Amino acid sequence: MQTGLFITATDTDTGKTFITGAIAAAIKARGITVGVVKPVASGGTADSSGRLVSADATFLMLAAGMGEARRQQVNPVCLAPALTPAVAAVESGVTIDVAQLIGISRAMLACSAVTLIEGVGGITAPLWQDYLVADMMLALGLPGLLVTRPGLGTINHTVLTAKYASQRGIQLAGIIINRWPEERVTVRERSNLEYIERLTGLPVLGKFPAVPGVISDQTAMARLAVLAEKHLPIDHFIKLMTGGGCSADGNTAR
Repeated sequence: MQTGLFITATDTDTGKTFITGAIAAAIKARGITVGVVKPVASGGTADSSGRLVSADATFLMLAAGMGEARRQQVNPVCLAPALTPAVAAVESGVTIDVAQLIGISRAMLACSAVTLIEGVGGITAPLWQDYLVADMMLALGLPGLLVTRPGLGTINHTVLTAKYASQRGIQLAGIIINRWPEERVTVRERSNLEYIERLTGLPVLGKFPAVPGVISDQTAMARLAVLAEKHLPIDHFIKLMTGGGCSADGNTAR
């Protein structure tokens, strides 16, 4: 049985890594072994030994409590150019082995109680040649979470992404709006929320606030786990990953 979720987004810089890490931190805080996978990352930087590392992967490993020795399992492909992976790979002279990425993801699913797999960019971002994030989602067969923004343009981006996922046969469990401005919500945010749910037919499962500062230690990660418990339906996510399933409208199957 596949015991995971695939986190995707409407675009780059929506904060899907942050949301993935928050969910992982909350699940870990409950004493559940959680695996994380960022199959491909671009924009990597050299560490003290000259090895390319992804800051996103580092954050996810901290959230899940995974040591440095498991970096290759978490992020098997790290590319230096801050470009879509297919282009970054060509620019770097790297061939991306999609079958290997699927195998590594399935291995993490098999060895963890639950696993969170995070895509890169939006759902149609090319991972290699014409192989898209959406193709990986279909290959793994996991329910998806769609991370989006609260501001202008989000209705268009979210509806188009949800419709594309539906056309491809990808099952989205729901939507998470990141950087929700709870203390200064206006008619813009409220109407965006209403239209997103109405036009996609998907539930908004969480509205996560913007979190200032850098989360780089376990104390800060523990605080993030508390925020995740407050703003995200962690019980629902665990149920999705452990056999609860979800219906076409995103509701948990009974």
